Amino acid sequence: MCIRDRVILSVALKAPENAGFYSMSAQNNLQVQAHRTWSIIRYFYLALVHFRREYERYDKKVMDYSRKSGLDRESLRLNSEQLAGLLEFKNLELLRDGYIQELKNLCHLVFRTDDHTDPLDRYVSDIFHEISILKEEHYTVKTYAPQYERDSNEVELRFILDDAHVTMPKKLAQIRYLFGKGRDRMEKFLPTVRSMPIVIRSLYLHRNDDFIRQAYPGGLKAIYSYMYPLGAFEGYYQVAQSFYHSSFFRQALKVFKIAENEYPKAVIRYKELLKSQDQEESSDNGNDSVRDPRWTIRSIRAKISRIQKWSGKNPRSREKRKSSGSSAK
Repeated sequence: MCIRDRVILSVALKAPENAGFYSMSAQNNLQVQAHRTWSIIRYFYLALVHFRREYERYDKKVMDYSRKSGLDRESLRLNSEQLAGLLEFKNLELLRDGYIQELKNLCHLVFRTDDHTDPLDRYVSDIFHEISILKEEHYTVKTYAPQYERDSNEVELRFILDDAHVTMPKKLAQIRYLFGKGRDRMEKFLPTVRSMPIVIRSLYLHRNDDFIRQAYPGGLKAIYSYMYPLGAFEGYYQVAQSFYHSSFFRQALKVFKIAENEYPKAVIRYKELLKSQDQEESSDNGNDSVRDPRWTIRSIRAKISRIQKWSGKNPRSREKRKSSGSSAK
């Protein structure tokens, strides 16, 4: 774990001031579970973004061969070098062994019981299985097919290439489908973790990382739209509240101001929810009711004023807070 990740985790792990309600053992168990939950979210989106890149590269290469040959992609016949070049073996290894393996183990720990598991756990296990098959198929084409070419063993060579022309696109399509199902399930899972400080802080602290920015066109704001009925306004507010109650006042002030900028959009969204006769839209986000954003903006502005007033009256303390806050970046 690099220094940056250690610092981020230390900020995410710091418990709110009212955490003494729980026993030390129970608190530790909650933190372990919350950290595992965050890791599931992180590894899933790391894997999703990684696979999406690989699939797009694969698809572009296939379309290039199709255009140059004048054949549709289903009729293409590539040699072993061309076929092996459609995918990078090391990238498949990283996807399976670097991301999916860890994700699979975490899903087993968090979701599995003797007689039940979450659909996300099943999708991840299936993705691991399908990538393993794809990886072995790619290895066969890359390693054994050239040997048969050199030995002029046309029978074995034809068998390998014929199988690869069918199996590789089929497995890629299946993996893509499973990632889509997993993403749908993750979007339903996200609202259930919005009360975990480790999760909401970690999402915010990693907001500029590729796996957050590229998971959806809107990055973190898009993820907030699945977590909270009022989207980014509510998401940033909850992060700021978590920082505030853990005495990270400099970070809290920054995020309260970001939330304040999202208020106009929250008002529009709130009005849309009020007009909607279909209450399932709220329950999909894990809410029975939506809080009027006017109450929240009052809280935001009061706390912004309080932090600024406190900082102005206590310059030495402010510098101390600033120094400790810098280490939490």
